[in-house]
Amino acid sequence: MKRTTWVLIALGLALRVLVIFPGPLESKIGFFTNYADLRNYYWPAQTALAGANPYALWATHQSGEFRADMAPLELAIYVATVAVWNDPRAIQLLFALCDALNIALLGALLRQSRLRVPFQIFYACGPLTVYNLVFVPQDKTILLTLTFTLFHLLNQPPDAALALRVARGTWRVTPHALIVPVAALIAAFKWLSVFYLVPLLAHGARGWRDFIKRGIVFGAVVALAHLPWMPAWLSVYQFRAGRTVAPNHIAPAVLLDNLGWHNPTGLTLLLGASLGTIYWLWARNRLDIFETIALATAAGILWTPDMDPVHLSLVVIALLLITDWTSRTRQFVVWGLSAWSVVVYALATHIIETRYGTLDGRWLTGAYSSPRMILFSYFLFFAVLGFYLFDKWRRRAVGRNVLIEAKR
Repeated sequence: MKRTTWVLIALGLALRVLVIFPGPLESKIGFFTNYADLRNYYWPAQTALAGANPYALWATHQSGEFRADMAPLELAIYVATVAVWNDPRAIQLLFALCDALNIALLGALLRQSRLRVPFQIFYACGPLTVYNLVFVPQDKTILLTLTFTLFHLLNQPPDAALALRVARGTWRVTPHALIVPVAALIAAFKWLSVFYLVPLLAHGARGWRDFIKRGIVFGAVVALAHLPWMPAWLSVYQFRAGRTVAPNHIAPAVLLDNLGWHNPTGLTLLLGASLGTIYWLWARNRLDIFETIALATAAGILWTPDMDPVHLSLVVIALLLITDWTSRTRQFVVWGLSAWSVVVYALATHIIETRYGTLDGRWLTGAYSSPRMILFSYFLFFAVLGFYLFDKWRRRAVGRNVLIEAKR
């Protein structure tokens, strides 16, 4: 790895450790932190470590205020983590290490691109990631690790091979052979890869038989990842299905609901139409596989009725991977609107205590999940999407061309 990558890994990791172990800074950063989800990562893990079934306890209403609403693969990762150190901060450290790995993965993925250093700096220190993935500890960090790995594997030459030494010799595996298993791990973790599964299985496949074999591999990996705690984890999917009935957080469905236009069936049709259009453009070679994954991810998340600011940050990061934002103007816009998104989210969810009394910033942003707050939250998304569409229209570098060279 390049020296710059090592420096940014150290800087990003130090920043995250400072948040995890703030010491005298704790009172000053308390306004920004949100550990609600962290409690629901830690409780099931330490419960399982103690020999109980957190899914069964949650399903029978014996878990109190805590939830066990994660897939078994995610829970198994947390159980292994707290087995080393039974403390919520162990999970935060896991996220911090994944962030360090993500900086390294961006360096490998963008090694030929002018986007490498700007993206690494943005991920290590940018307000979008630091607030949404650090001050608000989130499992989406692991999801990004898997997604960056998938992009890196897809960007490798088809004839490339990795030599793995085993007890009886050397086992050679091509990066492309790992694409489907990694996509399956993404599905087993958060199901996000389901939105782009069809084009991913077809990418590089030699006919229908190869396509079907890949599908079998995908299904087998997902099934194996769901063996632990089976079938108690069925309550997770029942709970998740129930959350899609009423729109909340900052989903576009909330705006539709305010207008009296929300309809679950209509949202499903919009999602199907969006994915169908993306697949059609991919089949016509109007989109490469990287654009397809990023756009399908955006469609899948945006039409989810319970989408929150953290999910929106995933959409933005995916679009930033396929867009050339290396110019000074675009970097200024990305950083500035990232800071704006953080301010909007913080003001809409907190009341600041000062020596002069309380300062309620909701007069500016509106209450959390209000139409005004939602519209303000999307400024960054619309800017990055606009960069991508403009470059696509002007036939500039997008998708894989950004990953390779990013020349304007």
